[in-house]
Amino acid sequence: MRVTESMIFASAIAQTETSRENLQQAQNQVSSGLRVVQPGDDPAAASIAVTDDIDQARFTSIGKNAQLAASELDAADTALDGITTNANRALQLATQFGNDTYNASDRATAAVEVQGLSQTIIGLLNTTFSERYIFGGDKDNAPPFDGNGNYVGDPGVRTVEVAPGQFQAASLDANAIVKGGSNGVDLLQSLSDLQTALKNNDGAGIRAEVDNLTAGIKQLAAGRAQAGIEQDAFQNAVSTAQAAASGETVQVGKLLDADIISASTQLASAQYALNATLTAAAKTFSMSLADKLP
Repeated sequence: MRVTESMIFASAIAQTETSRENLQQAQNQVSSGLRVVQPGDDPAAASIAVTDDIDQARFTSIGKNAQLAASELDAADTALDGITTNANRALQLATQFGNDTYNASDRATAAVEVQGLSQTIIGLLNTTFSERYIFGGDKDNAPPFDGNGNYVGDPGVRTVEVAPGQFQAASLDANAIVKGGSNGVDLLQSLSDLQTALKNNDGAGIRAEVDNLTAGIKQLAAGRAQAGIEQDAFQNAVSTAQAAASGETVQVGKLLDADIISASTQLASAQYALNATLTAAAKTFSMSLADKLP
């Protein structure tokens, strides 16, 4: 096939455009720091990066929700700590005023204090966190305990994702911890009975509540231990999720980010190639023009 001047010119122009495009791409990598700006730059890497972005977002969400659950459990533990303090004070009063050396007036004064302790405990049991009643189970939009200490919440235990597809209990069963469930002691009822016995100057009745209050305090301790176990699980989940999210971010960076040293080298090479192409094209055009001169 005969190579015509137009073919030579077209080839030179095509080579020049290719060199310009390579230079532009190299400049974009250096200026943006990205190797893949559009999916077409590297379809395989772009596809994997999309998946990694989705995973990173999920791990970030898991970490955020786990941290929220850990904070809520911390609020629950703080409330149980306050309840325990008040229950221990009630136990001290029962132990003290169970002694028949105290008269009706003394015990009546203690009854008033027990009433205050009971109301304080009920208030703590109706603690909220992020506008949610933390001891209400699945029914967390209303106080779980009424003014008389009756449990009107839901025994359901909420769960929160700690890893993809894995869930951890994120709330406590207040009915079991405070009311004793089906086999334990009803702490609030014991406080009510102690108050009544004190009002009635009933020494035997007062002494009867010592064991009940002791058992109720043990239930509170078990509840706090459970809260601690769940808190640890969520704190571990937060750390794991943060590490996983960071790992996905690093992976996306490896796929999409440009190696600045390599990109700078490519830029220099592309600039040299373009200059060489332009020089060669100019010589070609000059030689062709010379052939036309008489």
